Amino acid sequence: ASSVIRALDVLSDPWSFLILREAFFGVRRFEALRGNLMIARNILAERLGRLVAEGVLERRLYEERPPRFEYRLTEAGRD
Repeated sequence: ASSVIRALDVLSDPWSFLILREAFFGVRRFEALRGNLMIARNILAERLGRLVAEGVLERRLYEERPPRFEYRLTEAGRD
């Protein structure tokens, strides 16, 4: 599949597109994304998991106790 078709597949979901927009503006943390987008936790968790699985975002530990993660654009995500 071409890169355009793959990108459209990832971005065809409106929530995924909005999450990526927030990531480009520097929003990285789950609660900040949830607050900015007014999105349900389960939907946000599912979309973030998909974007990580697709290699668009990476999940990074930023606090150990309790474990907390942030989501950063990968090189592919920036492209």
